Amino acid sequence: MKLLIIPSLLCLFAVTTYSQGNTPSALDWSPEIYQVGKKYPGYVIQLNGDTLIGFIKADNRCATAGIGSSNQNMVEFYLNETDKKPTSKYKPDDIKGYKVADKLYESIAYSGGLLKKANFNVVVEDGAIRQYEWYETVDNFTMMTKGSNEEWKDYDTRRFVTKSIVAKGGKDPIEFGMLGLQFAKKMPDLISDNAEMAAKVTNKEKGYKALNILEVIAEYNAWAAAQ
Repeated sequence: MKLLIIPSLLCLFAVTTYSQGNTPSALDWSPEIYQVGKKYPGYVIQLNGDTLIGFIKADNRCATAGIGSSNQNMVEFYLNETDKKPTSKYKPDDIKGYKVADKLYESIAYSGGLLKKANFNVVVEDGAIRQYEWYETVDNFTMMTKGSNEEWKDYDTRRFVTKSIVAKGGKDPIEFGMLGLQFAKKMPDLISDNAEMAAKVTNKEKGYKALNILEVIAEYNAWAAAQ
């Protein structure tokens, strides 16, 4: 069977799926939604924009104590679900992104700290300004067990540190908290192509302050989508 390569300009389905971001359950990591080791129908987006359709092997959400492979630093692509060995393995510098199960990942220059190293971050909100999450394990991760009546989301909250990031095009990703702290300084640069909105943020007009960060991003994304 030949490798299925779909040029970006000819693959309306793949482009639409990729641009829509994640489904409402995308951040649900319970075994009913996501099973480590299972191969899910998915795809990778190559650097030239072409889409490779096949199967992606689900890996851990993040490496334990920063050691080992995970969704954030490696992806295994299989042409067929029954293949024993991956057709290709990709690192964040090799591709633009990929989708496994209902989780869309993109390669951006964020790896959890000050170092601007490319890694795969899961998309949680689509748009011109996209929102992502980055995961790290807590110190006692390997010693933790799920309580008999504990919900998965509560269990995960105890086991993982979650960092929220925003990024737009070729601009450097920025942690959500830092964007909020330096809103009047950093947000105008993100939305500079909408001079009217950028001026409102700079002038700290009503409805365009740090407390309105989500509304401002949503308004800008709606404007950008209409251009």
